[in-house]
Amino acid sequence: MNGLLAEIQASLLKRATEYRDANIHNVQTYDELKEAVKDGWAFGYWCESRECEAKVKEETKATTRNIPLDQPSEEGTCIVCGQPSHRKVYFAKAY
Repeated sequence: MNGLLAEIQASLLKRATEYRDANIHNVQTYDELKEAVKDGWAFGYWCESRECEAKVKEETKATTRNIPLDQPSEEGTCIVCGQPSHRKVYFAKAY
């Protein structure tokens, strides 16, 4: 029985991981973010301002969901306002 349970759990984890990875979109522009959050997650640079997050929420109903601890070594520009940014975050809608 333990072997069957382990097999079921491994299968469920594999399916969930594949779904997650297929629905995360690396975005470079605000238009890409708006498209990505329609049915998935957007991963892009954010300047961490409340104004930018409020704009995203107002226009797409999405908010920041996660700020990964392991960040890219390069810096970028905020996909909302174009200001310098040193963090990438996940944006998504709450369901």
